[in-house]
Amino acid sequence: MMTDPHDTEITLLATANGLVIPVEFHAGVRSNLDLLRSYGALIEGLELPDRLEPAFRYEP
Repeated sequence: MMTDPHDTEITLLATANGLVIPVEFHAGVRSNLDLLRSYGALIEGLELPDRLEPAFRYEP
């Protein structure tokens, strides 16, 4: 059984941003989108203290 390479979400996101992504690139774009979402979930789940200190030896 063959799967349809067309990804509706990618088409919608691309259209909303004025882009056209050919169907043959949808699998790669899907991989990148999933990876970015996993990074976003990691960042959202990170608890930070109320006060952040500058990095060691930071000089503005």
